[in-house]
Amino acid sequence: MSPAELHADSIVIDGLIIAKWNRELFEDMRKGGLTAANCTVSVWEGFQATVNNIAASQKLIRENSDLVMQVRTTADILQAKQQGKTGLILGFQ
Repeated sequence: MSPAELHADSIVIDGLIIAKWNRELFEDMRKGGLTAANCTVSVWEGFQATVNNIAASQKLIRENSDLVMQVRTTADILQAKQQGKTGLILGFQ
């Protein structure tokens, strides 16, 4: 098995991404073969700002559902892999 085949067959999870989420970033995740990523939605924000970030993240996920999907379980992560998508785990720091 070549390194490229091994990577394509593997479950690859980035445990911490703090970024400005957009389609270009999601496209890069797919190009890099990222199976799932823990995406920060709150660092120092208070309750309302955190809720707003979660709502904005879910909207962005829906708008880019050809590339990404929200995941909560290992089964969800496997489903994302099978569908050729990157699973997004909403994370808190």
